[in-house]
Amino acid sequence: MKKIKSVLALVAVLLLLVGSVPVSAITPYSTYTYDIDGSYMESPHAYVPLTVIDSESLGLAVPLKGPKDFYVHEFTDENGQADATICLSDTGNKRVIIINSEYKVEGIITAFINEWGVKDSISEPTGVFIDNKNHLYVCDTANNRILVFDLNDKTLNETTGLYDYGFVKTYGEPEGDVFAEGTAFKPVAVAVDASGRIYTVSSASYQGIIAMTADGVFQAFLGAQSNSLSVWDILWRSLQTAEQRKQAVRNVSTEYNNITIDEAGFVYATTSAISASDQLSAITSRSRSGDNAPVKKLNSAGQDVMMRTGFFPPSGEVNVQSYKTTVSDITGPSKVIDVAIGPAQEGTWTIVDNTRQKFYTYDSEGKLLYIFGDKGDQLGNIQTIAAVDYLGTSILALDTTSRNITIYKRTEYGQLLSQALINNKLRLYDKSQEDWTNILQRNSNFDMSYVGIGKCYYRQGQWTKAMDMYKYAYDTANYSDAYHELRKEALAKYIILIPIAVIVICVLASKLLKFAAKVNEEGQSSKVKRTLLREYLYGFHVIFHPFDGYWDIKHENRASVKGATLILGITILAYIYQSIGRGYIVNPEQNTANFISVALSVILPIALWVIANWCLTTLFDGEGSLKDIYIATCYALFPLAYFIVATTIASNFVTASEVSLITLAMNVCYFWVGFLIFFGMQTIHDYTLGKNVLTSLGTIVGMAFIMFIVVLFSSLVGKIFSFVFNIILELTYRSA
Repeated sequence: MKKIKSVLALVAVLLLLVGSVPVSAITPYSTYTYDIDGSYMESPHAYVPLTVIDSESLGLAVPLKGPKDFYVHEFTDENGQADATICLSDTGNKRVIIINSEYKVEGIITAFINEWGVKDSISEPTGVFIDNKNHLYVCDTANNRILVFDLNDKTLNETTGLYDYGFVKTYGEPEGDVFAEGTAFKPVAVAVDASGRIYTVSSASYQGIIAMTADGVFQAFLGAQSNSLSVWDILWRSLQTAEQRKQAVRNVSTEYNNITIDEAGFVYATTSAISASDQLSAITSRSRSGDNAPVKKLNSAGQDVMMRTGFFPPSGEVNVQSYKTTVSDITGPSKVIDVAIGPAQEGTWTIVDNTRQKFYTYDSEGKLLYIFGDKGDQLGNIQTIAAVDYLGTSILALDTTSRNITIYKRTEYGQLLSQALINNKLRLYDKSQEDWTNILQRNSNFDMSYVGIGKCYYRQGQWTKAMDMYKYAYDTANYSDAYHELRKEALAKYIILIPIAVIVICVLASKLLKFAAKVNEEGQSSKVKRTLLREYLYGFHVIFHPFDGYWDIKHENRASVKGATLILGITILAYIYQSIGRGYIVNPEQNTANFISVALSVILPIALWVIANWCLTTLFDGEGSLKDIYIATCYALFPLAYFIVATTIASNFVTASEVSLITLAMNVCYFWVGFLIFFGMQTIHDYTLGKNVLTSLGTIVGMAFIMFIVVLFSSLVGKIFSFVFNIILELTYRSA
C-alpha cells in the first residue's frame, strides 16, 4: 500500500511539473538554416509560439470567417509610449476589425456613409494598411475600389460599445487609360508611403504594381515581372493573330500578390506566379538577379534594389526537392504570399511559404538568418498562412483556415542575433564581435557569425584573422577584400622584389625558348639522334609553327609515340596539380579530385578522339595512321600544361575581381589547343579545309556513338554476369 502511495505521489509531482512548463516552451517545429552546400543546419529557436488570438479571445459575437489579411501599425502615443493598432480584414463576414495592442477589439467597420451621402457597405475586404496619418486603407475587391477611413475620427457607439470611424474617400480605377481592354481594377493589397503616394496590387493587372498619387491619379506601373517564353511559345505566337496574341498576354499570370513598405519608402512585393522551373533555376544557380525572384525591393522608380548576397537567393526553401511536414510530403519551390518588415534598426524582413507554412527571415543584405514553422494543428503550427507582420520584435501570423492569429515571441538567441545586426549597423564593431562570438557559442553552424567576426577583424586591420573567419563561412567576396589589403601591405613591403621576379621569369622563359629553338634546329639533320628530350622540346616548334611542325611529324619522323605519351603524362600531372593547388578564391570548398579520375578525364577524351578520327578518316581517304593521329593529338596538348601550372599558381595570388583573367587565359589556351588539333588533323590526313571540317564534326559524332556502344555493352555484360551469378547461387542452394 505504501508503494502505491509513493508511486501516486511521484506521478502527482510529475504532473505538477509538466503543468508548470509554459506553453511557449513546447515548440512543435525545428529552426534551421542552410550552409553553402545547401545542407540542412539545425539551429536554436529564434522564435517560439506564445499564444493564439481567435474569435473567442477577441470577444467577437460573430466568429471570424475566412480572414485574408491584417496589418500592424506601430506608433508613439501622446505620452511617448509605444503603442499599436491591428486592423484585420474578416473577408467572410464583410467587415474590418480594429484591435488594440492588448488584443482587444476597439471597433468594427462594415457599413458607412460614402462621399455622396449614401449608405454604403464593405463587400469583400482583402488587403489593409494604415498610413502615418492613421488613415486605414481597405481593398474592397468585389467593388473594385479602395476605401479610406480615419482612425483618429472615432465615436463610441453606445449600442455596440465599440468605436465607429469616419469615412474619408474612395479610390476607384485610376484615372487614365492604363489597363488592357476587358480588365478591371481589382485591388487585393495596398501600401502608402510617407508622402501619400499609393501603391496597390490589382489581381486583374499583369503589368506590375499600380502607383498613383494621393488624388488617385495614375503615375506608373512598377516592377513589372519578366516572362520567359519557350521556343514552342515563340513559334506559336508567330502564327497567332494580333487579337490572339493580345489575349494570350492577358492570360500570363505574372501579377504580385502582396506588398508592404518600409520607413525609407522602399516597396517590398511578393509573387507566387513565377513558374516552378524558373524559380528552381534561380535557386540552383544562386542567382542574384531579381528576374525570377518571388520577393523584390522596389525603389520609387520601380527598380529592384534588393541585395542578394547570401549563399542562395531569398526565395524561401532551399531544399525544394523533398520536405516532410507533420502532415504530408511537399516538393517544389516556396509559394511566397506575404512579406513583413522587422524593426528598422536591425534591417530584418520575413517572407512566408503558403505550401510549407514556414517563415524565412533575412537580414538587410539578403542573407538567411533562420527558418522556422510547420504545418499542423499544434500551437505554433499553421494550417494555411495568409499574412504575416511584426509587432515590435514579435511576429504575428494569420491562419485563414484556423481563423486565428498566432503570436511568436523572440527568444534570447533571436535577440542576440538582432543585437549583433544592430551593433554592426551602428558600427559598434567591438560589441558586434562580442555578440557574434556569443552566437557561435550557441550555434557553431551559423556561418553569418564567422562573417560578422571576420568583418570586425577586417576593420581592425587584422587581415589574416579576418581571412580565417571568412574561410569558415566560405565567404569568398569578403575573403578577397581582406586578402587584397594583405597583398597590398606585402607589395608595399617587398616592392623592390617584384620587378626582379618579373625579370627573372622573363629571362628564364626566353632562355628556355632559345634552347628549344636551338635543339629543334639541330634536329633538322637526319644524323642527330632522336632522344626523348629532343622529341619533347619539338613541341615548342609545333605550337608556334603548326603546319611545318605537323608536316615534319608525318614525313620526317620528328616525333614518336614515346614523346607524345610524355606530353600526355605531363598534361595529366598538370591537371592533378590543378586539383590540389588552386587558391581559396577559385576553390573555396578546397575540393580535390581523385588522381585516377583526373587521369581518366584526360585520357578518355583523347582515346575517343583518336579512335573515332581513325575510323572515320580510314573511310574517307585519310593518309594519317592511328599512330600519326595519336602523336598529332598529344602534341596539340603541349601548351596546356604550362598554362595550367601558371594559372594554378596565379590563383593563389589573385582577388575575386581578377579571377576572370585566369579564366580568360585558360580559354585562350583551350582555343589554341583546339586550333592545333584541327590543323594537325588536316596536315597529317592531307585534307582540304572543307573536308577537314566535315571529318572533325563526324569525329565528334563518332565519339558519342562509341560512348553509347561502350555503355550499352557494359550494361549487357553486367546483366549477363548477374544472370550467371544468380544461376550459380540457385544451384548452390539446391545442392545444399
